[in-house]
Amino acid sequence: MCIGCEGIHAGSDLIDFYQKRFFEPFWVDPDGLNRIGKAFANALASIKSHGLCPEDYHYSCINQWIDHIRSVSQKGVPAEPSQLAAIDIVMTDAFMIFGSHLAGGKVDPERLYPHWLSEKRKSDVFSVLTHLPDGGTLDMALKQLAPSYDDYWRLVNAAQRLKLIVQNGGWPMLTVSKRLRKGDREPNIFLLRERLRNSGDLITGKTADEVSFDEDVELGVKNFQARHGLEIDGIVGRETREALNVSAMKRLQQVLLNLERWRWLPHNLGNRYILVNPPAFTLEAYNDEQKQLTMKVIVGEAYKKTPVFSEKISYLEINPYWNVPSSITLFEILPQIKKDPNYLTKNHYRLVSGQEESSAILDPILIDWDSIGIENFPGHLRQIPGPWNSLGRIKFMFPNRFNVYLHDTPYRDLFNKNNRALSHGCIRVGNPMELALFVLQNDASWTRERIQALIDIGQRHIVGIKDPCMVHLLYWTCWVGEDGRINFRKDIYHRDQVLWDALNKVPEDRKQLRNVVSSENRCDFQAASTNSVPVRHQDE
Repeated sequence: MCIGCEGIHAGSDLIDFYQKRFFEPFWVDPDGLNRIGKAFANALASIKSHGLCPEDYHYSCINQWIDHIRSVSQKGVPAEPSQLAAIDIVMTDAFMIFGSHLAGGKVDPERLYPHWLSEKRKSDVFSVLTHLPDGGTLDMALKQLAPSYDDYWRLVNAAQRLKLIVQNGGWPMLTVSKRLRKGDREPNIFLLRERLRNSGDLITGKTADEVSFDEDVELGVKNFQARHGLEIDGIVGRETREALNVSAMKRLQQVLLNLERWRWLPHNLGNRYILVNPPAFTLEAYNDEQKQLTMKVIVGEAYKKTPVFSEKISYLEINPYWNVPSSITLFEILPQIKKDPNYLTKNHYRLVSGQEESSAILDPILIDWDSIGIENFPGHLRQIPGPWNSLGRIKFMFPNRFNVYLHDTPYRDLFNKNNRALSHGCIRVGNPMELALFVLQNDASWTRERIQALIDIGQRHIVGIKDPCMVHLLYWTCWVGEDGRINFRKDIYHRDQVLWDALNKVPEDRKQLRNVVSSENRCDFQAASTNSVPVRHQDE
């Protein structure tokens, strides 16, 4: 359905909305836009702060109608009822689409990412809209639809600060390729100082020697490295220089696309919940919105990406078995068995006939391993509990279709690495005992001593959870820290550009309109991809 220069997307919901109003207009009165209509027209121009483009919500078309109504009104000619009806319908559709995107995201993550699940919800945008005339303000309505998390709004504010930096020309780039450290003197250090001042990492003002790498610059570099998840050594090496040379525009884009990821989250994370963010290699546990626990994690490698979804932790396993996935068995362990027939015994594996705990144990010595390949592997591998077990001593289960979970690991030295994308997809936790105590904290019968006693026994034990908590596996490449400073991380799974292209994809039915939109009304985003990407509308 088209109204004037725009296609209408809200469909049957829009018709239902007007039927309930007995087809009375919502945004206009006989003289033009009413109070709410004027507020919404102004709000459309400011939605770029959320990483959304006004042109996706009939911005130019609405403004053309407003200009026309204003023009005829100045001549003493009343606006035509058909014109007022048209602009009312288009504005309702704009609110429906914008409200839906603000509440649940513009891009459907399940169709964009094969390993990205989100809660299916259809926000009650119409309910919010219906109550606007009861004295509510448009700002209140939009905040009701947007994520309520403080982290989201801190990112919105960070986007505004970065936008100002971009408008002022961005920050300087370093041209030198050699390492810079305390004691060095050269012209590039002047650029380094300006770069660190621009991003708020260099606190002090200008000095008499702007080309000297002094203690202030070293501290500024350390501040920058801490915000970017780099080794904090105060030296501008290759990785630090690459991060310094990411443009302000690129960082602004990174903030805006992570706002979209916030919109995908459930509106209620739960009273007790765990957040895992692979780009930061961290886990945080919250109780009543208060952070109780932070620890390092190891996440999936680039070819075994840790997926993104939310689920409840329903039970723990103390001294778990490791039922080895077939891909690891065939491509990693089988070659070792062929080199050493005693490999399974040495590494505490059992060869079993099936996946069940009661499956019969087979004798690997009786098997001609030279004749075994991918298609005829005899049974399954299970690693028995113990300090050698790849899952460590505690496994945290939240059943999901990816067969991904949180678990301990015997390879503790890996937590010292800066880049911890090293697993097959599951999340290895740095402090499993503390995490177990958090998960079980509402059950007074579970203490550190009781858990340790079960570990020491060495037998597999299932621990049910009386008060399950949520675990949210996320993917944030930037956020605003508790100190109010914005943090950035590497896009370890190369998801940012895909999402950026999707956010800025121009629908076919709007391309023609976009071609005639004046430059001041266009989004100040970079060119979008031409790939076809699904976008959510209110009736999906």
